[in-house]
Amino acid sequence: MPEKTVVVTGCSNGGLGAAMAKAYQARGFRVFATLRNRVKVGSLADIEGIEILELDVTSEESVYQCAKAVEKLTGGSLNILVNNAGISTIMPLLDTSVDDAKKMYDSNVWAVLLMTQAFAPMLIKSRGTICNISSVSSELAFAWQGIYSSSKAAMTRISETLRLEMEPLGVKIVTVILGGVETTGNNPDNRKDLELPANSYYQKIAAIINRHNKALIHNKKQNVDVAANNVVNDVLSGRTGFVRRGQASSLSWLFNTFLSYALTTYLANGESGLAELSGRLV
Repeated sequence: MPEKTVVVTGCSNGGLGAAMAKAYQARGFRVFATLRNRVKVGSLADIEGIEILELDVTSEESVYQCAKAVEKLTGGSLNILVNNAGISTIMPLLDTSVDDAKKMYDSNVWAVLLMTQAFAPMLIKSRGTICNISSVSSELAFAWQGIYSSSKAAMTRISETLRLEMEPLGVKIVTVILGGVETTGNNPDNRKDLELPANSYYQKIAAIINRHNKALIHNKKQNVDVAANNVVNDVLSGRTGFVRRGQASSLSWLFNTFLSYALTTYLANGESGLAELSGRLV
């Protein structure tokens, strides 16, 4: 029987990518775990069946070098591609650097398209699956997350369009609407204090915005290994389209399905600090 292979991006220690890499390895896959900085790989490199590849998903050269390496190692086929790598930040839009915003789109949006284009020949050959990790933030208007949520919304639309366009080629696309998950990146101790510009209109509520930055708002999150195993099971079940995993992912669907947009926005931003700033929620 031919070996089953998977590429997972964003496999820094303690993150969802690393947990998914372990979950695929436990199911007999040959795993290519990628990350930009090998120093952050942790114990993943010690697990038999997991091979570490350095990859900058925002670099076309790096992506195609990685694709060539995987093609050589697998004989030209790939069963699953997991586009998990991405970055997030909390910052009012009026205080957001456009250069920083572009970098986030490079990582969260264009990298997904670039990776798909580079690995498409192998996935088409094996009639494989692409798993794109999106976020509940793509579905709701959250204060202080405008660039992140809009990048995830754009990625979701690209993912769903890829599902339509690649289905005739035999490739399945799964878009994961991810809620809260306990990862190293979400640990408050690992997040620096947010510093607003001195002239920011939002200095009055800087402490509240910083609580969002440190992931202290709605901080009951799903265990990362549980979330990873759920996502892997979704992919291996043959599902396509949307799946929802992580804390509050189903709640997001309920809000958007059964409540008005105005009420959904009000509830989603109840602890944003906007009411304290203006005396009402806008």
